[in-house]
Amino acid sequence: MVYITLNTAVSITGLSKRTLWRRIADGQLRVHDAGAGGGEHTRVRLDDVVAMSPLRLEGDDWVLIVEADGGSAEAQCDLALLLLVRNLLVEAVRWLELAAKQNYPEAMHQLGRCCIAGRGMAANEALGVEWIARAAALGHSTARPMARYLMDPARPALDPAALETRLDAIEREQVLAVLRETAED
Repeated sequence: MVYITLNTAVSITGLSKRTLWRRIADGQLRVHDAGAGGGEHTRVRLDDVVAMSPLRLEGDDWVLIVEADGGSAEAQCDLALLLLVRNLLVEAVRWLELAAKQNYPEAMHQLGRCCIAGRGMAANEALGVEWIARAAALGHSTARPMARYLMDPARPALDPAALETRLDAIEREQVLAVLRETAED
């Protein structure tokens, strides 16, 4: 049997810890080890959590959840992207923050984009620029031109939606440039 932390179960189900504790008490959610009084170290069965989740999770998603729960920055970022696509923005940002704190460039880039657009948090352009600049400094290919644009003193002031649109255009330009290079090789 595979077990994950209660915090990860909250992310996957969208249920509160209090609700999960009630499900543990009534036997719907099985635990591995509640430790002394339960708390943060409680681990619950992944199959029980998936059954309670509104997400349609496949086998690969289960592996991703276990790896993210175990602290893998790459898996945390990938889980965040899965949650972003499914419009679970607050939880996605939480996973991006965990991965970004481990200096994972893609997580930093995506977290910066969330900060700028106000996805899963209040819009904060300065914080978004900081995260994107950190990703760029670590070599993230899309973050580099975004950071140049964002830090340009001649750049016009834009509202979050307009700035997000401009960043989308920069990203598209980067992807198309790579595709053209690949096609020429």
